[in-house]
Amino acid sequence: MSAPRARRAVLAAIGAALCLPAAAQEPPPPPGRFIAVLPTEGRAPVRIAAAQVVRVARVEDHTVIDTTAWVQQRSVEPAEAVARRLRAAGQRLVALTDLRGAPLYLAADRVVLVREAHERHAAGARAAIVMVGLRFATDIAVRETVEEVMAALDADPAGTSR
Repeated sequence: MSAPRARRAVLAAIGAALCLPAAAQEPPPPPGRFIAVLPTEGRAPVRIAAAQVVRVARVEDHTVIDTTAWVQQRSVEPAEAVARRLRAAGQRLVALTDLRGAPLYLAADRVVLVREAHERHAAGARAAIVMVGLRFATDIAVRETVEEVMAALDADPAGTSR
């Protein structure tokens, strides 16, 4: 066997030995996927990397989009429309309910901690979710219980929830 051929065989054997389990081989959403969002100022659309979005919700009559870089973009578009485009771009969002009863979309892979809501949360809060990248808070209070939040996170790997 020639030296280049032997080298290829050894490298192939090493590569096979280092292979990850099948579940770990699923590729993450493409990092270069951006969606365009209409800002509240009426300017030209801004582009947001879908994989970096943490939360999409309605706050003070605007849709807010939080990102892992602690940047928050406000938009005139409905939260549901932004969430649909993010899902189409590969982001796995879980739909929950904010304290006003409105839909709230959280990136499942950005959730750090799920716990019962404490006294400091407003009435109606049943669970608090700590997430990577929230700009103005450390957690998000929702109407769902801890068990309901965990079921939503575990049940929908395809990102088609609600």
